[in-house]
Amino acid sequence: MSLLISFFIGIQMLHSVVPSPPFHFLPSMCNSLQVKVAAEMALNKLNAHRKEGYVLGLQRIFDVHEILQWMGGSLFYVTLDVLETECHVKSRKLWKECKIRDAHETVYGQCKVIIHFNKNSNHSQLYSYDCVLRPLSSAAMAKICPDCPTSGDPSEATFWETAAESLAKFNAESNHVHYFTILNVTKARSQWVIGPSNFVEYTIQETTCLKSQPVSIITKCPLLPPNTAEAGLCKGSVVNSRIENRKFVTVKCHFFPHLPPVTDEQTPQSGSEPGQEEHHDDGERRRNHHEKNRRHHQRSHPHHHKLHGHKHEDQESYYPHPSANVTKILPGQNKILGQVVIYPPSSKHISLHSLPEVQEPKPTSKSGLTSQFEASPQSVQSTRPAIPPFPSGFSESPSCPGDLAIEINGLQLPSPS
Repeated sequence: MSLLISFFIGIQMLHSVVPSPPFHFLPSMCNSLQVKVAAEMALNKLNAHRKEGYVLGLQRIFDVHEILQWMGGSLFYVTLDVLETECHVKSRKLWKECKIRDAHETVYGQCKVIIHFNKNSNHSQLYSYDCVLRPLSSAAMAKICPDCPTSGDPSEATFWETAAESLAKFNAESNHVHYFTILNVTKARSQWVIGPSNFVEYTIQETTCLKSQPVSIITKCPLLPPNTAEAGLCKGSVVNSRIENRKFVTVKCHFFPHLPPVTDEQTPQSGSEPGQEEHHDDGERRRNHHEKNRRHHQRSHPHHHKLHGHKHEDQESYYPHPSANVTKILPGQNKILGQVVIYPPSSKHISLHSLPEVQEPKPTSKSGLTSQFEASPQSVQSTRPAIPPFPSGFSESPSCPGDLAIEINGLQLPSPS
């Protein structure tokens, strides 16, 4: 008996000193059906996980690495060329349901995503995403549409005043019981037509103030709780006509779907449907911040978001396989880590392919563009799932980059070299 016990102890000690097999990255085909499906799922889950900004659409699969796993599963490391759509992420729409922005409004970039996908069960789980975006340069926009409105800084007081004037028109003409107030100005453009003209996009939320009662300052009205309040995205404009000596104000609002709060356990990670995200009552804080500092607003003010883990009940089990090319991923590594960073306009395409994974962004303070963090750099380092980091260098797959789905005049896409 003592010999048998010694034998088992020796086996356990041997297993403890044997190193784990190295991760084996394989080049994959950017135009293969499996990679295309995995990329679609990754982008839908990425958009569903985000709290701010606009839905990103797929322009091209730039590159892909693959780690084979058990029973038809693979861990894909995909680099995507993406374009911004006109849908806000809180619309919960899939990117194919959204319109890509017009050429002169193009916001473009790349996303690196790590996603597990099983072609047999159609199960998928997004682990991380890291996106960098930027608008087209003024020179490029001038070539595409010299007479189109030019981009401005959404934090400037002029554009907040434009949003307030257009929202006043909405509050006066809509049949809603309560007043709405501005949460954030998300897009701003200006142009001289028949006079100075401003065009804005902004998010709104319902307040507790009744329209049947006089209200002197709507911005002081408390917000209704997120689980009961209506919220949406508005497009508005104010055109000051020097010909007719009058002002033309327009507004059009689309409301977000009214969804109940979703817990981590309820957030799906399987299939092609995007996960539902939890609503955060940060509108009051942001609205007060802008109201207090509107006249002396800083030109750059990143908003940080804490990481939210996502779990699902029917998570696929991962088992080791005798093949040296197959790696197992341990259960419980289902937290999504991600960030979307917006840089200043440039004529050069921004590329993530040579950057380290989830690099802390350093946007120029003069850009007036925000950085949309879904996880702070500190939380990225401390809670990163124990899976291999994104490989450096191009996969050298003969089919990568993949087919171009959308072509934008004046936008030169990156090449593997």
